[in-house]
Amino acid sequence: MGMKEVLSLVEDAHGPLLIIGEYHGNPGSLIFYTPDGRELLSIRISVTAVKKLQKKVSPKIAPVATGHADIAPVLAKILAIELVDAPSSPLVLNISDDQLDFMYEGQELFRLNIRTIR
Repeated sequence: MGMKEVLSLVEDAHGPLLIIGEYHGNPGSLIFYTPDGRELLSIRISVTAVKKLQKKVSPKIAPVATGHADIAPVLAKILAIELVDAPSSPLVLNISDDQLDFMYEGQELFRLNIRTIR
C-alpha cells in the first residue's frame, strides 16, 4: 500500500500516524508522520527485554515520559504524553539517548534500542 492510500485511511486523524517498519520479521523502525504525510521523526530501533505482564493495564491510566535526552521533549510531544522529572503514573516511557524503556509499576516490559534518529 502506498503512502497516499495509508493517509487516506486516517484522514480524520487528530494526531500523528506511526508506521512501524520491520527488519527480519522484527520491529526495525518507528516513523511518525503528520496527517498530511510530512515525516516528523524517524527512529531506527532493535527490540530487547520483552516480558509478559502478569496483570492487565487499565486503559484509563495515562502514561508519562521521563528522560533528559534531546529527543525526550520531541517524542513526548508527538505521543501527546507529559514529560516529567518524577513519574506519578505506573506507566512510564523512560527516554535516553540510546534507548526507550517501557515500564509498568517499575518493571521493564520491553526496550527499544535506538540505532539512529532523524
